[in-house]
Amino acid sequence: METIIIFLIFLLITIFFGLPIGIGIGLTSMVIMNHVDMTNIMMLSRRMISGIDIYTLLAIPFFMLAGEVMNKSGIVKDLLKFSQALVGRFTGGLAHVNVVVSMLFAGLSGSAVADTSAIGSILIPMMEEEGYDRPFSTAITCASAIIGVIIPPSIPMILVGAIANISIVKLFLGGAIPGVIIGFSLMGLSYYFAKKRNYPISQKVSFEEFLEVLKKTIWALILPFIILGGILSGLFTATEAGAIAAVYAIIISFTMYNLKPKDYPDILKKATINTGIVMLVCGTAMSLTWYLAVAQVPAEITQFMLDFTTNKYVFLLILNILLFLIGTVIDLTPALFLMVPILLPVSNAFGVDPIHFGVIMVANLSVGLTTPPVGTVLYVGTSVGNISLEDLVKSLLPMYLLLFSLVLIITYISPVVLWLPGLF
Repeated sequence: METIIIFLIFLLITIFFGLPIGIGIGLTSMVIMNHVDMTNIMMLSRRMISGIDIYTLLAIPFFMLAGEVMNKSGIVKDLLKFSQALVGRFTGGLAHVNVVVSMLFAGLSGSAVADTSAIGSILIPMMEEEGYDRPFSTAITCASAIIGVIIPPSIPMILVGAIANISIVKLFLGGAIPGVIIGFSLMGLSYYFAKKRNYPISQKVSFEEFLEVLKKTIWALILPFIILGGILSGLFTATEAGAIAAVYAIIISFTMYNLKPKDYPDILKKATINTGIVMLVCGTAMSLTWYLAVAQVPAEITQFMLDFTTNKYVFLLILNILLFLIGTVIDLTPALFLMVPILLPVSNAFGVDPIHFGVIMVANLSVGLTTPPVGTVLYVGTSVGNISLEDLVKSLLPMYLLLFSLVLIITYISPVVLWLPGLF
């Protein structure tokens, strides 16, 4: 237990002082390395290298490149028109459009931050112009953005699969129904507020206009189906799917959206920086979790939990409380790298399916992206929406209650997660 206390205290100190999370984890690794009396610095270096020397992780730069290409090409505007044609005519139309376009863009970017930035910059001003208040417009943008890390293809699901050595395809499928449930639930909440606050209904789109929009967006909409279909049929792996997604995105950006070669330096720069951040966190976190494993931390936590309770459902409640607390101070990606290797053995001891465990981890920690003090989506939202953190959090409160309730449904009604993967 001494190792756990040292680990938590030093990691929290690095977060408090505002160090980049990758560097903070690296420094914590060095502290734990000295604590367990394994002071060979070359071992730390080797563990960092082996932490990123994982074939599956090659999918990340490809999916990030595909997301950046799609974002730069203007696909979001077409997805917006398509979503407006689908649900804009209902009460609170633009709020529904916000959620639907997030669900569609999720299948292209796999990133909540990209979702918030790309969609929020276009939709928040549109919603305000139509009569929606700015805090609500920003809040629904942030809340729906977390669907991007749950609906396939999801970068966090790829990370969980790589870290825990479990099927990425089944994790993708496991996140599909929960992502849809979250989307429709947020639309239900939007309808309630639209009725209560008398938000407007968007102009109805004719069938001919809908078909015109569909002709252009269909090429982007089929990308998730190409990825999942190819993986499930065995035509390519999840890693190869990332490369195919990037090539496909580049082709349609040239043929359908007239993206220019001069746009690519900026696209490649953003994709490279984002990939570098993830890989730094990956390398340092893998080295830290290796030292924690040497110190028998997962075994100690497993034994502690078994001594505390043998009830699977009590454990799942404790797991969710723990993940919620972690999500308020550590971002999603480093939290996955740190906690999956520690908590997976505990979860296995209680008989929780690894796919179910992975989806619970991602769903719970994704809510943390919208909670203070560390939520990255929250801060992107304040920037894009140009509102104070206090006003945004106040508008998010009912959405927090809804999202936490949905996380508990995902946790305790396992077929919501496991039914679709069980078909394949």
